[in-house]
Amino acid sequence: MVERYTRNGVVDRAAIAKDVKMCKLTAAEIQDLCENKIVQDAFIGNSYANKQPKEKWNKDYLERLYYAVAAESFNLDYLLYLNEVANFVAKAKFKKVVIAGVIIVLVIIAGVVVFSYILA
Repeated sequence: MVERYTRNGVVDRAAIAKDVKMCKLTAAEIQDLCENKIVQDAFIGNSYANKQPKEKWNKDYLERLYYAVAAESFNLDYLLYLNEVANFVAKAKFKKVVIAGVIIVLVIIAGVVVFSYILA
């Protein structure tokens, strides 16, 4: 897997962070990846100190967190946190789509009932 994220022996931190952000890597895959010495040598810091409470986790926060890879942090703690936020945001988006779908179905059913009542 490391080969996918290295070019000329240099780790492409942004590519790893992007795949984590896009939920293409699981927490287990991140841990496996970070066990590699080449990846460990690319680490910046030991942890990610700017963690926010879940109430602040949204698409914008995920985007800002993703950009931290370039300047602030790149390590196992950061990648696992990015993974957690990315999965949370993806699930929240899915829930919104489901709720919107349910509302649309209810409006259609209500319209059919009202229309049937008017015609009767």
